[in-house]
Amino acid sequence: EKEVVLDVCLRLKKLLETNNFEVFLTRESDIYVPLENRTIIANQKGADLYLSIHANANPDRKKRGIMSFYLNFSPDPNVNAIAARENATSSKNIGKMKEIILKIVQNSKIKESQELARLIHQNLVKQLQKRYSSVKDMGVKGGPFWVLIGAEMPSVLVEISHLSNPNEESRLKSPQYREEIAHGIFAGIIAYVKSLGKG
Repeated sequence: EKEVVLDVCLRLKKLLETNNFEVFLTRESDIYVPLENRTIIANQKGADLYLSIHANANPDRKKRGIMSFYLNFSPDPNVNAIAARENATSSKNIGKMKEIILKIVQNSKIKESQELARLIHQNLVKQLQKRYSSVKDMGVKGGPFWVLIGAEMPSVLVEISHLSNPNEESRLKSPQYREEIAHGIFAGIIAYVKSLGKG
């Protein structure tokens, strides 16, 4: 995952910078940045948007598709299972869930994050469906992700495909597929900026 995601991020960074965006990555090499530190970096840089890109996995190797998330509660056990997997590398434990709940309630960027997630997701799925068959749209959902907590700007987590699915794993190994993912996310960011009347 770390190699696939970094490659997608570097491709996306190049697209954004070519279009006069200033882009900061939380990492540009094979290092690990704790989940809770990533939004701190975004806040320190004064970022306007925060995007966390991941490749999904599931014990059921038939599961496939693209999903996008913004920080919120979720009654969906599947969403909470994904959040648990993503949150597993955090040094925080489930006992800190009260803190997560308070931060979600205080997060004034939920609506903006939901719209950013919707536009990125919609454009990503559309971009991939133009060139690949059987691209599954798993939707946009709210979820309790540590990696989104504390962001002072609209923030989104995108699961770009499933590494655990043989077909999607094969696609993720392809530079062309990763380039298409970067183009789809880029189109979503542009659509969001235009929706604000700034593009």
